[in-house]
Amino acid sequence: MDTQANHYITGDPAFAVDQHGAIVLWNEAAEQSFGVPEAKALGKKCWDLLSGEDTYGNRYCCRHCPIREMGFRHEPVHGFQSTFKTGSDTTEQFSVSCVTVYDEPGSEMLLHICHPDNRPMTPKNTQVIASSHPSDLSERELEILALLADKVRTKDIATTLNISIRTVRTHIQHVMYKLQVHKRNEAIKAGKRLKLI
Repeated sequence: MDTQANHYITGDPAFAVDQHGAIVLWNEAAEQSFGVPEAKALGKKCWDLLSGEDTYGNRYCCRHCPIREMGFRHEPVHGFQSTFKTGSDTTEQFSVSCVTVYDEPGSEMLLHICHPDNRPMTPKNTQVIASSHPSDLSERELEILALLADKVRTKDIATTLNISIRTVRTHIQHVMYKLQVHKRNEAIKAGKRLKLI
């Protein structure tokens, strides 16, 4: 991807990575917030530069980042809180929104728009326990969550329920959104904690 295509205008810190996790866009607000100049950021792997972590200490800036994998599978990525390392080796907290951008075939990038966030980073599932009820998940979503907990693969869930793999993935996305998590294993943990499974 042409790194000169970094003229997306936003007042918030923004950066984008390619499918391999290399930073391909780094705006002026990112330079100021993260304390790293564009010339030093471009081409770096996000996990080497930012070391992003969520409320559980899960690393999002890593070789197998679930956020990046979801974005490049064309699945919606819901906003989340994360800390990022700055150029002065301190960490700053942000609320992050992600958008998959398609400039041309084969040149997709996952754009991260970061909003400084000084609220306490509380585990998402604490919020869910206070506000969720088993009825928030549909009967089908509860069924799929139970199958996930039994370690049934997506393909086998589709066969068992006589629905398409795409439909199974959509249900899983809804489950993760409602439980405010980004990974299937986090959804299973939240489901058990909430006595949904």
